[in-house]
Amino acid sequence: MSKQIIIPVVLAGGIGTRLWPLSREQASKQFLRLTGKQSMLQYTVQRLLNLPHTTPPIITCNKDHQFLVRGQMRELSLEYRTIFLEPIGRGTGPAALIACLETLSDNIDPLVLIVPADHVIQNEAEFGAALEVGVTSAEAGYLVTFGVLPTRTESGYGYIQRGQELQPGVFQLASFVEKPNLSAATDYGKDSRWFWNSGMFLFKANQYIEEAKQYQPEMFACCRQALEESENAHGCVHIPQSSLTQCDSGSIDTMIMEKTTKGVLVPLDAMWSDVGSWKAMWEINKPDSNGNVVHGDAITRNTSNTLVYADHKLIATVGVENLVIVDSSDALLVCHLDKAQEVQDVVASLKSDNREEYRQHRKVDRPWGTYETVDAGEEFRVKRITVYPGCRLSLQSHSKRAEHWIVVSGCAQVTRGREQFALSKNESTYIPANTKHRLENSGQTNLVLVEVQTGSYLEEDDIVRYEDDFDRQSGDF
Repeated sequence: MSKQIIIPVVLAGGIGTRLWPLSREQASKQFLRLTGKQSMLQYTVQRLLNLPHTTPPIITCNKDHQFLVRGQMRELSLEYRTIFLEPIGRGTGPAALIACLETLSDNIDPLVLIVPADHVIQNEAEFGAALEVGVTSAEAGYLVTFGVLPTRTESGYGYIQRGQELQPGVFQLASFVEKPNLSAATDYGKDSRWFWNSGMFLFKANQYIEEAKQYQPEMFACCRQALEESENAHGCVHIPQSSLTQCDSGSIDTMIMEKTTKGVLVPLDAMWSDVGSWKAMWEINKPDSNGNVVHGDAITRNTSNTLVYADHKLIATVGVENLVIVDSSDALLVCHLDKAQEVQDVVASLKSDNREEYRQHRKVDRPWGTYETVDAGEEFRVKRITVYPGCRLSLQSHSKRAEHWIVVSGCAQVTRGREQFALSKNESTYIPANTKHRLENSGQTNLVLVEVQTGSYLEEDDIVRYEDDFDRQSGDF
């Protein structure tokens, strides 16, 4: 492979609605440990760091996920170049352009490798080999996309048709089709000219910028302005919403690749999956002799071709087939295996109804630890709060609720108004509404406590922050 520097850009801004109820707006699939002990984001970054001639990656994500990203990188000591925080999603086209513009700050024109954070690649050697084939074309000024050899009929993927072979393993782009119907997908699977669209790209930073200037001049102007007006803090680049709001939304495919004359395709046969549905999860986990994939505590009797994901409790199945059964703390999904793509319609309904099950789980990650809703009713909510060693919550107050804290384990350092005191196991305190307060764990083990909230309004946006170790404002979580 060429020794020219390659800067990976990891796109971690998606939600993954078809993997509900595990994937939520505040806990998207790239942050979940769906296929092993690491999250999909962690696997992706580790895979890129193992490649030759690559730098630590740029990571782009929603601003609400910055602490999840930083925490998962810190957990495995994974290096990254910077994190771009998007206040709103504008698709992969603008995200890639902002990253390319940023790489030119080093006065070089590197190769940029665009990869989603939520894909599985089981054969990393083949991935590296395909990348090596693509490097020569990218250095020559082509925009390379990687097409996956289809292994089944799949209407949930986009398709790319290859044209004439330009050099061994490199083809012209003939056409794109976004998620065809089942009949068309069946035909494509029988035609060796058609490939799944992997959503991965390789090109010189300046080449992508020039293509954007030519085919998307308004996007280029908005992205350049957004980068110029961005602010750097704690290893993150904060993109201003005012600039990004004016930018058209779209993918790299629709905004650039379907228009350019410099696009080429490199075939990829690396046991790839975008894990875009529960059926995809069933397939990549190698079903047992009965066709079942089981995660967690489950008993299956006379059951076949079924995915069972028991996240919180025992699940027993008797005499069923071709099902997806996924249990979470606050929702249960049961659907036919062949209808797994339609889970996104359920999520759309939840979002339309403003249901909490769309946004987040009962257990929520925070930069200082976690909290989990244990019970809730009219004018009360009970939470289990865990504060990591050396961490503390912001100095804050609430106008519409009071809080009662009971320490379960560890030792809490408490600020309540002008008072500061310690609480040990089985001790408690009361925080009236409109009282400045803070919770800190100065010990070496996790601090665990039960918080009982009472009041007329108990949502997370009833918060005023006065000091915060993580630079969050009153509206940030």
